[in-house]
Amino acid sequence: MVSLIRSSFAAVSHRSDELTQLFYGWLFRIAPETRDLFPVTMELQRTRLLRALVHVVQMVDRPDELTTFLRQLGRDHRKFGVVSEHYDKVGEALVGALRETAGTAVWTRDIEDAWVGAYGIVSQAMQEAADAERGPAVWMARVMEHRRISQDLAVVRVQTSQPVPYLAGQYVSVETPQRPRMWRSMSPANAPGPDCVLEFHVRTVPGGWVSRAIVSHARVGDVWRIGPPMGQMTLDPRGRSDLLMVAGGTGLAPARALIEQLVVEGTDRKVALFVGARTWPDLYDIDSLRRSAQENPWLTVVPVVEDDGRPYGAETGTLGEVVARYGAWADREITVSGSPPMVRATVSALLDAGTPFLNIHYDPYHTD
Repeated sequence: MVSLIRSSFAAVSHRSDELTQLFYGWLFRIAPETRDLFPVTMELQRTRLLRALVHVVQMVDRPDELTTFLRQLGRDHRKFGVVSEHYDKVGEALVGALRETAGTAVWTRDIEDAWVGAYGIVSQAMQEAADAERGPAVWMARVMEHRRISQDLAVVRVQTSQPVPYLAGQYVSVETPQRPRMWRSMSPANAPGPDCVLEFHVRTVPGGWVSRAIVSHARVGDVWRIGPPMGQMTLDPRGRSDLLMVAGGTGLAPARALIEQLVVEGTDRKVALFVGARTWPDLYDIDSLRRSAQENPWLTVVPVVEDDGRPYGAETGTLGEVVARYGAWADREITVSGSPPMVRATVSALLDAGTPFLNIHYDPYHTD
């Protein structure tokens, strides 16, 4: 089943836009009531569907990690008002879209049976998690601070009336009043605390409807909705290995949360943080990071810029190139966070350098 799923998905991956458009065409035709669950513009939603599909295909032979991801996804989908009947329609639409995209030259009965069987496992895990969940489907949060760092970057702090049960390194989905039904995945930049405050670092991205609205139009007093926490880029409480964190742009947020957790708990684990951007001014939090390194001898901060970094004491190159120059990091647990292209390039560079794949942890959602 694993082989059939991966080979058939590889055969259609170059037609990803067509695949996702066909999927939603199928879904809205056979279950028209589901259209109201989605925003008016579907561009962002199509991107997220593809990213989730790719993530599932990558983990299909890693059942423990896949089950954790699917259970989180099932709990998260409660915020949409998804009911059991919708899962069957989604499965029908997914297989129909894959069959239509692949064509008769690729698609076989064995491939269809593999996808139907795999989707049955996926939907069962999601539904069981959703049915077992007794916590809120969403948390209401009020914006208490909106600080514009630059034209395209803002730091936003929100406070919920009850704790969101996230772990440092995880991400949540956010809906703002400026963009109803358009959920954006963001990682809190702070570890959980008793004040129920979550800090988000938001940069506008091309085509980023939600990120532009947050940076330019979010105001103190706005009420956001926060979805359930997701992601596996967390610290194993039993772990004792030293750590390597690689963060690009606002992918710094989950790394900051993990470092804050280590500071609070006290640690003897060495942590190397490589934080990268295109230019030196884009390293918006470098002064604070360097102070943290001075205060905590176990933390080493290595700034990386694609421009010439020598005038600033920074490394020059992409994050993947620079991190791989230092070797394989085979003795470290590694987290990688940032835009999907940056994560893919960095993971590829680490693997080429000899890093064991099981040492590398990343999540599929970081940007619009």
